[in-house]
Amino acid sequence: MAQQDAIEHLETFGYCLIEDAIPTAQADVMAEKYFQLHQDPTNRQTFQDPDAELYQTLFGVVNLDEMCWKCIAHPQVLQVVRHFLGASARLGEACTKWVKPRAPQGGIHSDSTHDLPARLPETPWMINSIWMITDFTVENGATLVVPFSHRARRRPSASDMAESHPVSVCGRRGSVLLWHGGTWHGQGENTTDDQHRMALNIAYYPAWWNLMREGGHQPVFPETFARMPADMQALVRHKVAKRREDIYEF
Repeated sequence: MAQQDAIEHLETFGYCLIEDAIPTAQADVMAEKYFQLHQDPTNRQTFQDPDAELYQTLFGVVNLDEMCWKCIAHPQVLQVVRHFLGASARLGEACTKWVKPRAPQGGIHSDSTHDLPARLPETPWMINSIWMITDFTVENGATLVVPFSHRARRRPSASDMAESHPVSVCGRRGSVLLWHGGTWHGQGENTTDDQHRMALNIAYYPAWWNLMREGGHQPVFPETFARMPADMQALVRHKVAKRREDIYEF
């Protein structure tokens, strides 16, 4: 999808897909690394839910894998992000998401709205993205989105869900899906017995957003920051610390 087409699609429908943003061979290398990270018991402490099995989210990947840096600072992605959030947009978090065989569908929701007013802002407060590190299919739990739902400017209710029509956004590994924080979405059901879906989830916020409200997000370690190229440092310099409580809690 051409750059302007991606921006217009996200503006209109609430999401866009940039296909083949990284080579499939690179995605395969990342997938192997991410499956290992999720199976390493020392990383359980930074799971969103340490007891999770069928659907796992691992925070703090920026400190564990340098390959994700190119995705975070991907020029095409940043052009879309900065169109909506401004030139000072910055990284909120990068986490990996493993959807295992027989994982049930996740709840349809909008992002980072738990403490916002019922009438959500017209100004975008977040652009989220999910990199397809393995192929995304209907069967293995591709992300579901409800087109146009960001225009409702509210969190989805039970009646909204009964009347909406989520669509599965499928694609080859190496592609990336971006969406407005207010777009209703969720993880699809993995109906297979043997297909594992791995993704890299990267969230961006404007500089005015208070990141302390984001539970579980991890800092960028000083030694990690020191190894980063300048474009990455510009995106994460606000969250450099050794401990989460040094930047996310008073």
